Amino acid sequence: MNILVLDEWFPSVHDSGKSIRTFQLLAPLAKQHRITYLAHCDAAGQTETENVRKMENAGFEVVGVPRIPIYNSVPKILLGAVPSLFHPFPISVRRHFSPNYVLTLQKLVREKHFDLVHVEWTHYAVYSPYINMLPLFICTHNVEYLSWQRFTKTTRNPFKMMLGIHEARKLYRFEKKYYQKADYLSVVSDSDAQLLRNEFVLNNFCVIPNGVTVRAYDEIENTPKPNHLVYCGSMDVWVNQDAVTWFIRSIFPLILKKNPAVTLTVIGRNPPDWLLKLQTDRIRFTGSVSDIRLPLKEGCLEIVPLRIAGGSRLKILEAFAAKIPVLATTIGAEGLNIEHNKNIVLADNPVSFADHCIELLGDSEKRTQLIQSARQLVEEQYDWKQISPLVETAWIKTVDLFNAKSRKSQ
Repeated sequence: MNILVLDEWFPSVHDSGKSIRTFQLLAPLAKQHRITYLAHCDAAGQTETENVRKMENAGFEVVGVPRIPIYNSVPKILLGAVPSLFHPFPISVRRHFSPNYVLTLQKLVREKHFDLVHVEWTHYAVYSPYINMLPLFICTHNVEYLSWQRFTKTTRNPFKMMLGIHEARKLYRFEKKYYQKADYLSVVSDSDAQLLRNEFVLNNFCVIPNGVTVRAYDEIENTPKPNHLVYCGSMDVWVNQDAVTWFIRSIFPLILKKNPAVTLTVIGRNPPDWLLKLQTDRIRFTGSVSDIRLPLKEGCLEIVPLRIAGGSRLKILEAFAAKIPVLATTIGAEGLNIEHNKNIVLADNPVSFADHCIELLGDSEKRTQLIQSARQLVEEQYDWKQISPLVETAWIKTVDLFNAKSRKSQ
């Protein structure tokens, strides 16, 4: 098949859960199909040149559009939400929209004979009116309105709450409109599937879960430091910023009162300056790392104190594969086939989270039991090699549904 993929950036640099998922799912298929990958980039940057080379080596034909400024910190998003009150698009869609992207997309559609357009993120469905009646598949990473809806429950600031409610409503309408336009969709979890059935009254979708290359984590030995916590996540993404801020301000002081030896390493790209100010002799931010396995395997326990995001967490699957026990909020572990006290520990308020953290750091037998059960789970259900073929199946289904719809309209 001849496939056109629409995305925000090239996913060949694995510095976020989204890019890891995208590359792991699509790279095997680039060897079997002709895939043109349209994304924003900075052609003058050395890093971007390396990204393009990796994409081409994997079998993709890449087309870059000049990079646009993307703001992901909570303060900038809230500031940008003010003019968004008067714009038809939600802020998380508007900040990705580019006239140059539209022109490049239209040129590609005119000059190439694509069998299908694959939208690799819900926000880029905004470009679907320009694909000229081609089969449309949307690969969702979250049910997006849910993140803003949850954000409103984490703040007492009336202004932030108002903006959050407004954006959640706009995203809900956006998702409903473009999901209904798609011939077929994918979601990452059964919980997201239930939302599409109940909230959008849809059934033209499949579940393509997140995964991990399990055996890759056996190549590096675990070197856990006593009383050492790790958190993994792109720190230019606002839901990760919220999670880390909440943990450092509301939970970590409770832990240190009972165990002053506990340390935390936050692993992830581009932490903003305001977040770096939270560093102490007990808290360290790594920024971008060349191999996430190295700092991850120094952890005695991974924490996932997410309060906002939907979808499912690659960071948890990576920890499971790396044989690191995980303590998470219920939202943080949402979308995975996990069981409390069997392969993960769940806690949803600061006191409970801190108590479980202290308990796990002091109980090596419990950590071992969690590790063994979690590793078995990812081996059986979440290895990428089992998941990637589901995308090709979804493409075929998309074309079949498009053709059926075309015949019906004739």
